[in-house]
Amino acid sequence: MNINLHTWFANRKLQYLPIHFIKCNATLTDEGKFWVYETLTGRFYIEINHTLFNDENNIYFEDPQEAVIYELKFS
Repeated sequence: MNINLHTWFANRKLQYLPIHFIKCNATLTDEGKFWVYETLTGRFYIEINHTLFNDENNIYFEDPQEAVIYELKFS
């Protein structure tokens, strides 16, 4: 079993959104969140939007390459 050490020993998920992070257009799902934790290594921010008609979560990445990889995988 491979364990991603970045998941356990680094604080990659931020509690605030820095202005230089890049927003992905693909909606964040549970599968996507798991994939980000286990596959990618950069920092990210998850925005949770709960409205009356729509529950949509967005993800932002610091590294543009990771944002492109996520978009290609989950769009």
